[in-house]
Amino acid sequence: MKIKIILFIIIILGFIARIYQINQYPPALNWDEVSLGYNAYSIGHTLKDEWGNFLPTIFQAYGDYKLPVYVYLSVPFILIFGLNALGIKLLSIISGTLLIFITYKILFLIIKSKNTSLLGSFLIALSPWSIFLSRIALEANLFLLLFSISFYYLLKNNLAISSLFFGISLFTYNSSRVLLPFYLLVLLFLFIKSKIKFTYSFLPFIIFLLLFVFQTLSTAGQARYKWVSLLDQGAINQINELQPKYSRFVVNKATFFVFTAVKNYFSHFDYHFLFVNGGSHYQFNLQHFYLLSPLLIPLFFLGLFYLLKNKQLTSLLLLFFFFVSPLPSAITRDAPHTLRSILFIYLSSLIIALGSYYLKKTWLFLPCIFIIIYSNLSFWKKYQLYSTEYILSWQYGYQPMVEEIKKSYSYVDQVYITKKYGEPHEFILFYWPIKPKNYRPVWDYHDNWFWVNRFDKFIFYNDYEFNQTSFLKNSLIITSPGNKPIDSKLIKTIYTPNNQPVFDIFKYE
Repeated sequence: MKIKIILFIIIILGFIARIYQINQYPPALNWDEVSLGYNAYSIGHTLKDEWGNFLPTIFQAYGDYKLPVYVYLSVPFILIFGLNALGIKLLSIISGTLLIFITYKILFLIIKSKNTSLLGSFLIALSPWSIFLSRIALEANLFLLLFSISFYYLLKNNLAISSLFFGISLFTYNSSRVLLPFYLLVLLFLFIKSKIKFTYSFLPFIIFLLLFVFQTLSTAGQARYKWVSLLDQGAINQINELQPKYSRFVVNKATFFVFTAVKNYFSHFDYHFLFVNGGSHYQFNLQHFYLLSPLLIPLFFLGLFYLLKNKQLTSLLLLFFFFVSPLPSAITRDAPHTLRSILFIYLSSLIIALGSYYLKKTWLFLPCIFIIIYSNLSFWKKYQLYSTEYILSWQYGYQPMVEEIKKSYSYVDQVYITKKYGEPHEFILFYWPIKPKNYRPVWDYHDNWFWVNRFDKFIFYNDYEFNQTSFLKNSLIITSPGNKPIDSKLIKTIYTPNNQPVFDIFKYE
């Protein structure tokens, strides 16, 4: 009973850390979050996505083709709490919170130590990386929960339930698709070892596999990889420049891919990634701040020692997935990438927790608890600074801008809006919100992207186009600062909380 109470307190603490001031940190919703949110809203009201596709298995969105599970599971939260930050983030918050509980279950299966399992749960509850990612609407965070549940049942040798959750993860985040061959190898090994017979309980997994294969062969299913592929146009240009100097056998797409992927893979094991700087993408972790406290490095090596020394299947399975987990990040750009490495970061946390097993006396856990608490306090101090420093990178300003437009929308004939901060139409759809049945966009497709140019009274322009455009009389013109249209009157400037101008709103009469 005492263990259950402590675990419950840890879970509540983790939930508070993930939901506290959720509208303030991070400072705004980004364009992926509003896209997920509006599509969930549209599904909830019409059973169609924003483009009018009926119950799609992949969401066209901007042309990045998002996998569907996060959208569908968000529908009830959007219907209950509305189209706002809490409504779209609550699924990620809950995913990060439930991860605390499943961590305890996984560790206890491996090591049978309540103290070690509680410490691992406490580490996940207050880890900077998990809190940061749980406070954003992210498919990756949901995938991590689904994978961890699948892994737990894999350790229990309940292959039917394990395969079910992994099958769902195939339609949650693309990293699961890279890991699929390795999961299938483990599944096959356990089938043979345990002499398990195939039953109808595996039918859902087979269906998910067939849907995955069908989707992967489609243009939509392949679209996402084009955005993150190592073999982008820049890489091809680099290969073409080197080929006159070296043999085509030495320098070609295959050798470039293999060399870069191997280099990317080993970059994950550079301690700077986990214990010093984190990933380079500022929207997925604090810049120049560790994902896991460097004071925990000794426990990391002790945990590896435990797994290598221990010959039990549960330990070997954890080691196996630990070493394959960097692959989704390794075969894409920007490695080591925090989101695509999320499983690697999580399994590293489990290994750190396992290292605490060697702290035989209960009082020796106290320094570990202090390190975790200190790491969390340091994170929050840095997080507040981050939310100010990167506020424009989070596309802050759309919500107050939409509120200003709504005040005079009925009295103007046209609204012109800058594209500078990225995809303004989606923020209007989200913050207004526009009823899906009334959304009829005019768009064009180029550079693997669907560009919405106008809908209803809204027309979207690049800043440099404003002085080349003939505006209708009685119009609103919203630009970024310093781009005043000719013969227009400034009526409002939208500022960030630290007084940085974001949007200028003009009236053209």
